[in-house]
Amino acid sequence: MPKRTSSCRWRKGRGMYSGIDRLVSAYRDKVEPRMRDLPVYNAALEVEAVDFEPYEGRLCGVLVTPWCVNLVLLPGEDDDWSWLAPGTRIRVAFPAGEYPCLLSAPEGMLPHLSLPLFTTVQDFADQDTARRVAREVLRQLYQDTRHPAPVDPVDNELDKSGLQQPLSRRRLLHGWLASKEGGA
Repeated sequence: MPKRTSSCRWRKGRGMYSGIDRLVSAYRDKVEPRMRDLPVYNAALEVEAVDFEPYEGRLCGVLVTPWCVNLVLLPGEDDDWSWLAPGTRIRVAFPAGEYPCLLSAPEGMLPHLSLPLFTTVQDFADQDTARRVAREVLRQLYQDTRHPAPVDPVDNELDKSGLQQPLSRRRLLHGWLASKEGGA
């Protein structure tokens, strides 16, 4: 069975989306062979782009690999990152908060911004689990937790535990994983 390139809802090789295929191919062909023998490598996972969608003129999604899981932003048509050094931090605002992303361009790959979500993936039993976690991260990233929607004061069943400050990446991931473990 051929490896899945992505679980994105777009047509391969079309316009700005062609960068996703190039990114996945580069990670699979250039980076993965060097990572296979390292202890952080999880053979149950493969390189996959998960749910890349346009966001603020760029493509944003999650890149799952057998050694890490990163939020990735691919440059938009108006972005020129050629003058920036790899490792440059760029703060990116999302509805859930502002996060520092690093500019990456390994081995001549398409420059992209990345934010490590999981630096070890040993706890992921399979690709489907990694994909579901990636989708949940994206769902929460696009929720505005800083400005909750107005609620009906008559409703006595409201949950009063709303966030008082932007959701940190650590709280986002640990809270979601803890809720999944508790509900199992």
